[in-house]
Amino acid sequence: MDINQITAIVQQGESHNIEFKKSTAQLKSAFETACAFLNGQGGVVLMGVSDKGKIIGQSVTDNTRQEIAREIKKIEPSVFIDVDYAPIENNKFIIVLEVSIGHHAPYIYAGRPYERIQSSTVSMSQHLYEQLLVRRGQLNHTWEEQPAQGYGLDLLDHEEIRRTIKEGVDNHRISVEVLQYDIKQILSNFNLLRDNQLINAAVVLYAKDVLPNYAHCMIRMARFMGVDKSGDFMDNQRVYGNAFHLMLAAHEFARRHLPIASFFEPGKMQRIDQPAVPPLALREALLNAIAHRDYTNRSASLALSIFDDRLEIWSNGELTRELTIDDLRKAHQSYPRNEKMATVFYKRGWVEGWGTGTVRMLGYCQKNGTPDPEFIEYSGGFAVVFHFKEPMGEILKPVKNLLLELTPRQKKIIEILNSEEEMKIKDIIQRIKEPPAERTLRDDLAVLKKKGFIQSSGHARTTTWFIIKKT
Repeated sequence: MDINQITAIVQQGESHNIEFKKSTAQLKSAFETACAFLNGQGGVVLMGVSDKGKIIGQSVTDNTRQEIAREIKKIEPSVFIDVDYAPIENNKFIIVLEVSIGHHAPYIYAGRPYERIQSSTVSMSQHLYEQLLVRRGQLNHTWEEQPAQGYGLDLLDHEEIRRTIKEGVDNHRISVEVLQYDIKQILSNFNLLRDNQLINAAVVLYAKDVLPNYAHCMIRMARFMGVDKSGDFMDNQRVYGNAFHLMLAAHEFARRHLPIASFFEPGKMQRIDQPAVPPLALREALLNAIAHRDYTNRSASLALSIFDDRLEIWSNGELTRELTIDDLRKAHQSYPRNEKMATVFYKRGWVEGWGTGTVRMLGYCQKNGTPDPEFIEYSGGFAVVFHFKEPMGEILKPVKNLLLELTPRQKKIIEILNSEEEMKIKDIIQRIKEPPAERTLRDDLAVLKKKGFIQSSGHARTTTWFIIKKT
């Protein structure tokens, strides 16, 4: 807003949607009025203008900006207020608060609601407050639909958005012409814009950086020693990011810490890998946790915990009242707490959208030969628990004993093969700092094969070697 626009507003005088404040010494009063505008028809607060309409301006420092940001955070529900610093003469500014109509009234500032009557701001009557509460409940606007705070299109990960469209087209859930749309058109089609402004769901799905306003878009991941949280950590991480970044981080963490049992069926040369938790079941559980969690609780986050005998994924927010734990083990209706996010996952081809996610988890585990997952509620949230076929302590104990019997070079061979799917002898030799003769290396490979660490495929020069027991 420039000085000409400000002058035109000042000439109108104070009214039901215009308020003057001499300086930020009246910041509390200014934000009471901003709260009243949110609860009414919107309006403009000008700081640096006297009651009589004289433009005097004021100095603006970093501390001034921080004070205003703190006052905005005192408004609930969370809301975006456009703050502009319009320069005038003598290095002074007019601070402009442009307040749109609030879509989630009643709003409160510092714990109290306000309303605008003519050109005055007053405490809201209890009767009006209760009426607005009822109306807000009827609107049924969830957290994901509320305007995003301080985010524009440039702060989103455009590559991830394009990947969503590409996978959606490949899965025949998005029309091929959408590949040519610009980012704003795509987000509009996904209903991630309201009044040309991003909503919270867009930030959760695609933000390049979620800090500081969306710090609860985070996953805590830990590998505990033992079967409860009283043991020490083997690994402990916190990762912040959008939904797809959190998914990737969780899968990588699980891949590092979960064993994979590999074996051959009689009469077949193809190796069969049996992970402790099927990757598709893990993805389904993570998607459910992201789409169904309660984002209004900013102090909670997703949690992935790995113990010796199980993996747990927990998210805050219990089941909706339409569902019970028993319903999850059979076909049921879908009641996503965050419908916009769930729709994007569906369009990308990652979920089916028919309440079949938990049933598919059961199917993936049964096909993998691992125990059925357990669904439980605790601490105000919902958890999926994947129990292992064998506790990891039991799996690793004989492997550790066998490792003690190996030579340093044999251990190095295992380390090399651990990092690759399959390798030929010449490739293994190239990775050893002081390589032995090929015949000696073949003898080492034969020992490791006999002890059950590795297996081979092919014949003569086409023979490749690979790990059976990940160590």
